[in-house]
Amino acid sequence: MTTPAVVDVASTPAPEDLVASVEPAARRRLFSWSREMAAQRRVLDQRWTAALGASGAVGPPPAGVPAALHLADGGGFRLPESAADRLPPAACSFFADRVTREGWVYLRGFSYYAADEQMYLPRRAPSAGHRFDAIRERWPRYAKFAEQLAEPAARHPADWYAWLAWLAFLEAAVQDVCTARWSAAVLARREAAEVLDEALRSLGALLAEAAWNRWQPTGLPSAVCDPASWGARAAKVTGGPRLLEVLDGLAGALCEPGVGADAVRAIREGDVLWQVAAAFASRWPALADAHPDRPVLLVSEAFGAMAAGPVWAGMLPPGQRSRTRLALARCSVHEAEMSRVSGTAWRTGSVDADNQVVVHLDDSVFTGRTHARLRQALTGDPAAVYLVPLTLDVGTPFNHPEEITAVGHDVGAHLAALDSVVRAVGGVLPPAPSLWARRKSPAPSKAAGDRDAERAFKRVAGGSDRLLALLWDRYATEVRRA
Repeated sequence: MTTPAVVDVASTPAPEDLVASVEPAARRRLFSWSREMAAQRRVLDQRWTAALGASGAVGPPPAGVPAALHLADGGGFRLPESAADRLPPAACSFFADRVTREGWVYLRGFSYYAADEQMYLPRRAPSAGHRFDAIRERWPRYAKFAEQLAEPAARHPADWYAWLAWLAFLEAAVQDVCTARWSAAVLARREAAEVLDEALRSLGALLAEAAWNRWQPTGLPSAVCDPASWGARAAKVTGGPRLLEVLDGLAGALCEPGVGADAVRAIREGDVLWQVAAAFASRWPALADAHPDRPVLLVSEAFGAMAAGPVWAGMLPPGQRSRTRLALARCSVHEAEMSRVSGTAWRTGSVDADNQVVVHLDDSVFTGRTHARLRQALTGDPAAVYLVPLTLDVGTPFNHPEEITAVGHDVGAHLAALDSVVRAVGGVLPPAPSLWARRKSPAPSKAAGDRDAERAFKRVAGGSDRLLALLWDRYATEVRRA
């Protein structure tokens, strides 16, 4: 059940004149990667749609609207405008800022991403503290709506749109915890980070149960799935007094002088649930077979893949979950280059990996330098170390091969080495290309003091950050008003 829209956008090869500077052998490999990933998505779509229907856990979508079309580009869920009245009343209230674009209603409204400075026109972004205040103020709504949204989703079979609303609700809670967890790392609030890590583990487990475990075929090792408890568990996690204290403390600290704009973030490239599930389905069986008794360390790369490890852990049967540990790391090389964060953003010092199988979950891979940095941060003697990216960057080698040659690498040799690293577990590529560098030409430069809205839109629309361009297009009205 993977979205055809992602297939159409990501598998479109760059025009011939844009790849003329790439050697023929490297070009053939990149086109081969794109075809292989597109084929993977078609197979996943067929298998998952069939398995979901056979499970009987969720009623079918309306006739004539394939399940995959309900997956929004960039993550989240959408429904046809003609079916908007099928949302449960509680969902209509909770997703009050849902947006309608070209006949589709997107359950992620502008507020889902509004904590990120990059969702604003030049000089219009509120301070980091004010952006975080919006999260703190809306947080009580999660405990208020948890049981109302869980109850119809827990029925057997669940109504299709009640189920999607519950998944979207859990994604929203995970999103806000990820934002808070990033801020806790920036502010070096260790105790707050521990509380948020526990909340993320609990919410990730709920999301895994509802989105994945519920409809898996019988005969496989059974992961936890207890729909009757979903509402109470979500309300307990989101309404916990210690978590509320942590959010209050972060809100106050983020308003202090000297806090940088990137101390609060909300745009995660790895915030695409089907890609997290696809990586699990294609990689975990091979990992379990290769290392049946070893402890596993799932390391989620911040910020983009921060929630991937907790969701993976929730997909595991109890026996495998008991030998799996979670960790968070930030070893990113390219975020500062893409103007997502400053070069002074927090970084991982060391990660204890002795005698453990390390699985590095990242939202994408381009040069592999982020993974190399994680390897350097590992202490002890790991049993094995693997990289599992959710997407593969094919745009930059096509459109900007100079970013590879500038660090002394031959493009063809680099791609061959990357292919080996990415296929090391499961023998497959990620199921989707990343949204980076899908354009050849750089965006117009950002002039100092540039306040012109249309110039800002052109800069984002023409830039290499295709996820940001997608979001600005979807929320164009809201961006202009913010």
